[in-house]
Amino acid sequence: MQGRNRIDFYTLEARRLGYPARSIFKLQEIQRKWKLLKGPVLDVGAAPGGWTLFALKTLGFGARVVAVDLRHLDVKAPPGCEISFLKSDIFSREGASFVARRGPYGSVLSDAAPATTGNRLVDTSRSYDLALRVLSIAETNLIAKGNLVLKLFQGGDEKRVRDRMEVIFERVRLFKPKAVRRNSMEVYIVGIERRHVG
Repeated sequence: MQGRNRIDFYTLEARRLGYPARSIFKLQEIQRKWKLLKGPVLDVGAAPGGWTLFALKTLGFGARVVAVDLRHLDVKAPPGCEISFLKSDIFSREGASFVARRGPYGSVLSDAAPATTGNRLVDTSRSYDLALRVLSIAETNLIAKGNLVLKLFQGGDEKRVRDRMEVIFERVRLFKPKAVRRNSMEVYIVGIERRHVG
């Protein structure tokens, strides 16, 4: 099997540990490096739910994740933890209201990606637009000292996203976890400690 359909170590390990996707190892490496997870957590583009489940298990008893996606979530909260899930567009009025009522948040996570066309220029442009929209949600809903993890397709717009994030966060880091497939365009921008709100 080739490319994205290839069963690799991370896919098998995710299954062994009870996660629905290999993407949890990207967040796991980011968490080990910067210890970003603070509750409550907002997970944007959460399906199938690996990041949601990892955040709950990492934060432990009493943890709460608010998750939004157009697709169904395939995980359940561990005992003593809570998932509030909305199957909807987070950028809709309903999505924005759902998120705002349950915030503010200690962490905002987004492994969301736009629908891809195979045209690198189009796909990176869509990813940039999506990243900026998620960043606006984070700016509205994060507490002071809160953190953000944001996926972006590499294509030249990383600097513009990073420049905007440097206004909002004390520290910003660009990072490509080991679990990202070798031929993938994806990279993660990490915003550490949101500057004083208000």
